[in-house]
Amino acid sequence: MKQLFLFCSVVLCFAFSQAQVSNNGKVYDKHPGINHANAFTQAYVSGDTTKMRSMVTKNFKVYNMMNTNPKYKGGTIENMIGQSVYLSTNMLNLSIKNRGSAYPDAIDFKRSGLYVYTYEMMTGFDKNNGFKIKSPRNSTFIFNKKGDKIARLLISDNTAHFQKYSESFSTEENGVIYKNHPDIGKIRLVMAHIEMGDVASSRVDFSENARFFDQNIPFGESLSLAENKAVVQSIFDNFELLEINESGYPDLMDYEGSGSVVFSWWDMHFKNKKTKKTFWVDLHLQHWLNDEGKIVREDAYYNGSLFN
Repeated sequence: MKQLFLFCSVVLCFAFSQAQVSNNGKVYDKHPGINHANAFTQAYVSGDTTKMRSMVTKNFKVYNMMNTNPKYKGGTIENMIGQSVYLSTNMLNLSIKNRGSAYPDAIDFKRSGLYVYTYEMMTGFDKNNGFKIKSPRNSTFIFNKKGDKIARLLISDNTAHFQKYSESFSTEENGVIYKNHPDIGKIRLVMAHIEMGDVASSRVDFSENARFFDQNIPFGESLSLAENKAVVQSIFDNFELLEINESGYPDLMDYEGSGSVVFSWWDMHFKNKKTKKTFWVDLHLQHWLNDEGKIVREDAYYNGSLFN
């Protein structure tokens, strides 16, 4: 009885595994359908609207697969032609090409017909405002039963990127600019204490976790509050700071929902303690403040070779 049960179990498992495997078509990396899809894309890029119309069926539909509107019904060839005319007219170096090492695939489904899948990157520059388009574009070309025309086109791209592109033509405020503000006073106090040689007092309005970026250190690296104090102190050990003067006046940018930044420009007069030679340093600073008014970041731009 036990042997019969085991035999039946094996037979059933074999039958079940066989039932789960079914070949529904073939995959091609070279196929006339791929050539057709690529030619349609190039016609779209170049603005060849006559060729675009000739390559699709009369009831052709295009769908943006990133659209979340439940009532969305897609577009027609005329919608694609409108895009093509606009892009080919207003974009510089427009291209849609394979992304990295990716390449198209054609799948000839037994029941659904021919599908071509492409994995590309769309790039270009708007000639009117310089906006750079760079978006992945994955497309699915669904052909008619005969396999000679495109009946459906499904496109997935970076809708947030194109929304930003659309907004680039508008005039939109992103905060308020101040030439006088209490937080500008904090930055002036920073420089006042530096001029008096009091490094510790110059850092009282900084957050304990503040980071310091300097154009003279490797890109992407930053210093902690303690490390920055040590750097400033080492400069004072070798150079005498004679004076600091504002160059113009600071600006505070109070951004919408992103804290604020004080931009300031300074002329700093130093004397080398060994050589007794004096020199001027042009310094540009950006101080980022959080909503509590604490300085959380400093960016410094100056010619560091002057201190060699």
